[in-house]
Amino acid sequence: MNSNTKTCAGVEVKAGFIENGNYQTYYEIHTPNVNFKDNTPIILLAGGPGLSFKTLTPLFSLAETRLVIGYDQLGSGRSTRSERFSSLTIKDFVEQFKTLVTQLNITEFHLLGHSWGTILGVNIALQYPKKTKSLILHSGIANWKVCLEEREKFAKEHFPDELKQVIKKMNEGLKPSPEEVEHFTYEYNKLFYCRVKYPNYLIKSIEDKDVGTNQLIWNPEKNKEIASYNICRKLNEIHCPALIISGKYDGVSVGQAQLFKSGIKKSRHIEFQNSSHYSHIEEEDQFNEYISNFLIEVDNLV
Repeated sequence: MNSNTKTCAGVEVKAGFIENGNYQTYYEIHTPNVNFKDNTPIILLAGGPGLSFKTLTPLFSLAETRLVIGYDQLGSGRSTRSERFSSLTIKDFVEQFKTLVTQLNITEFHLLGHSWGTILGVNIALQYPKKTKSLILHSGIANWKVCLEEREKFAKEHFPDELKQVIKKMNEGLKPSPEEVEHFTYEYNKLFYCRVKYPNYLIKSIEDKDVGTNQLIWNPEKNKEIASYNICRKLNEIHCPALIISGKYDGVSVGQAQLFKSGIKKSRHIEFQNSSHYSHIEEEDQFNEYISNFLIEVDNLV
């Protein structure tokens, strides 16, 4: 394990790499320079996979009062990329997490997962219930089949006519023109992926996305595990406090928040009314306030 440390804006940032067999993991630990009450870190689990934890940049403002850790998962960011992997499973990502917390001597943690990161977060919480102090599930996936079904309903209810026409064309076996595909993607992302101007860190992360890693997880021909992913029956085994977050116009993680809410006993659900898939960017201040207050409540539990 090698690392370096720098200080900026009242926060000390320690960055480094952890070696494990055939891959390495890049991580950052953001620590307040002032005294803080609880040294239990919140560990950020980015979406994708294939996207850097930099997509969750606004969450590092929490480091003004507590430890915040971000790391690049297998096949993303500055960690080892997809060309080194012939296959990837949820278990591989959980094992990477285990190596991270073991090497950093972390015995207890809060988890915040976004999108794919919620799949990872739930599986970590199930495997390490005594170490998971709380669980934040942001725009997550509990049942992939249900998600796909709900996306169709969502499209009928929320898509503008011009997007519906492209879908209708595809359903009839016709191939949209490149211009139609480009326009569809632009409009969809603007309405149902991130409804505000993309900040530079998100643009860079998307440009740097490891598509190979993403395909090793989400392509059903390469990974049968995700095609049938359904964690609902095990959610009642999560006993830590959980905060479930969704955006009203999220076209990605559709119909999932209530599955989490009904399955996890100590949970509450917040829906951001002006957000889609990136509430932590679209309504950044309110989002961080909810997270901060939730963590304070957990800290104060006896």
